[in-house]
Amino acid sequence: MILKSIALNHFRNYSDLYIEFDKGTNILYGDNAQGKTNVLESVYVSATTKSHKGSKDKELIQFGENEAHIRTKIQKKEKDYQIDMHIKKNSSKGIAINKIPIKKASELFGILNIVSFSPEDLNMIKNGPSERRRFLDFELCQLDKIYLHHLTNYNKILNQRNRLLKDINLKAELKDTLPIWNMQLIVYGKKVIEARKNFVDQLSKIVYEIHRKLSGEKEALILNYAPDVIEERFEEELLKNQERDLKFGMTSVGPHRDDMFFFIQNVDIRK
Repeated sequence: MILKSIALNHFRNYSDLYIEFDKGTNILYGDNAQGKTNVLESVYVSATTKSHKGSKDKELIQFGENEAHIRTKIQKKEKDYQIDMHIKKNSSKGIAINKIPIKKASELFGILNIVSFSPEDLNMIKNGPSERRRFLDFELCQLDKIYLHHLTNYNKILNQRNRLLKDINLKAELKDTLPIWNMQLIVYGKKVIEARKNFVDQLSKIVYEIHRKLSGEKEALILNYAPDVIEERFEEELLKNQERDLKFGMTSVGPHRDDMFFFIQNVDIRK
C-alpha cells in the first residue's frame, strides 16, 4: 500500500495544503506548532473516521470556518483509491470512496491500513480495560472484515439484550424472548473471543522478540489476553448470571468486559 497524496482544506491550522508523498520513507520535520502532527492526524482520520486524540469533529475544523475537507489518494494492490472526508461543525461527516458516498464508516476499514504511536497511546497501559479493548478491536477491524461483522453484530445484540433486561422489569412476559437474544449473543461472542485470543497470541510472539532485542536481551515482554469468560463456558456463565442481569438491567458476562495484560519479567507493568 502506498499513500500517494493528501489535500487539506480548513483542517486544523491549514487553510489549504497539498502534499505528494514519495514511495519510500517520508519524514515530516519543522519547528514546534507548525502542524506536523496535524498532517498525521488527517491520515488517521482518513483511515478510521476519527482523531487519534479523541477530538470531536468540530475541533478538527479551522477556527472561524464551518467545515473542513480531507482528500487522500492511495494505491493498494495496483488499484487506486480516493477517500474524501467532509467534516461539518453541526452534523455528521460525509465520506466517499472513489467519489461514491458510503453509508457506514465500517465500509472504510481496511482500505488505508495504518500503525500509529503517540503519547495518547500510553493510556492503553494507564487507563482501564476499555482502552485495551478499543486497541484490539481497532487493529482487528483493519485486518479482518469478518471480525468487524461479528463485533458489530455482538454490540448490537448486547445493546438490545440490555434494553430487554430493563423492559422485563416493567413487562414480565417479555422474559420469554430472552433466550433468543442469549443464543445470538453467545454465537457472536464466541467468535469475538476466538479472534481476540488468536490475535494477542500472535502479537505477543512478535512483541517479545522486538522488545528482547531493544532491551539487550535483558527483559521479556509478554502480552496476555484476559477474556471475561472463555468460549466453552460463555453459555453456562451467561445463564448462571441471568437473574443478576435482570436485577441490574445489564449484561454482566461477555467479551465486552475483556482485558489484556502486559508483563515484563512476570510483573504487570501497569503497576
